[in-house]
Amino acid sequence: MEYFMVPLLVLISIFSVWGTIYNKKTGNKPGFIIGGVFTLGVVGVTLLALYDMFVGIQ
Repeated sequence: MEYFMVPLLVLISIFSVWGTIYNKKTGNKPGFIIGGVFTLGVVGVTLLALYDMFVGIQ
C-alpha cells in the first residue's frame, strides 16, 4: 500500500502548489490563503511519507 500512496501524495502536492501559484498570479487572495494552508499541510504529509519510505520511522 505504501508504494501506491506515496506517488499519489507527490502528485497531489504538485497540483496543490501549482494551484496556489495560479491563485497568486490571478490575484485570488482568499483562494491563495486557503490553498496555501492546504498546500502546507499536504506538502508536510508528503515529506513525512517520503522520509518514511526511504529512511523509515521507527
